[in-house]
Amino acid sequence: MRNVFWDNLIDQSEIDYLSRFSIGVVGSRMIMELLWRIGIGCIRYVGDFVTPNDVRLDVSLKKLEANDYDVVHPIEETNVISYPYTKDYKEMRRQLRGVDVVIAHKHLEASARIAEELGVPFIPNFITTFLPDGVSFFEVEKPKIEFNPLSYALTCSIQACEILRLLTGYEMPVIAPKAIVVDLKFKNYLKEIELKIVND
Repeated sequence: MRNVFWDNLIDQSEIDYLSRFSIGVVGSRMIMELLWRIGIGCIRYVGDFVTPNDVRLDVSLKKLEANDYDVVHPIEETNVISYPYTKDYKEMRRQLRGVDVVIAHKHLEASARIAEELGVPFIPNFITTFLPDGVSFFEVEKPKIEFNPLSYALTCSIQACEILRLLTGYEMPVIAPKAIVVDLKFKNYLKEIELKIVND
C-alpha cells in the first residue's frame, strides 16, 4: 500500500526524494499513517495512553485498543519507530532528535519546545507551520479547535499536504501567524485566520 497514494501523480525519483526525510509525530496515528503511505523515509512516532474517549474522537483507533499503549508495531519494511509517551522531557527530546519536522496533536507545548530546540519546523493540531526563525508557537493565542472525527480527518489530510509542500518546496505551506482551522459550519469547511500575537 505504501506509495500507492502517488500512483500516476509523481515519478519514482520524487518518491525517492521524500524517503530522505525523517518526521516526528506526537499523538496522531492518522498523520503517522498518511506520512508512511506517501513515502516519508523515517517516522518517529510518540504514542500516548489510549482511553475510551480517545477511541470515540480518533477514528484511526480501534475500540479494542482502549486502555492500551498506543504503540505502532512494525509492518513489513516500514521505517516507523514507535515510543510510548514519557513525561521525561529529556527522553522525549532524545526520541525526536534528528527529525526534519515535528507535528503534534497531543503534548503540544513539550513538542513545540523540542522543535524550537532542535531548530526544525513545528506543526500543531491546527493547520499552520511555525518555522524556527519565525513566529513562535508560544507567542500566539491558540485558536479554538472543533474535535470530531470528520474535522480531525480533514485536518490530518491537509497537514500531510502541508508537510509535502514544506519538504519539496513545490508551494509554500501556511506559515504562522496565518493559519487555517477546520470548521464544519463554514463554507468549504476551511476558515483562514490570523493568529493573534500575545507577546510583542
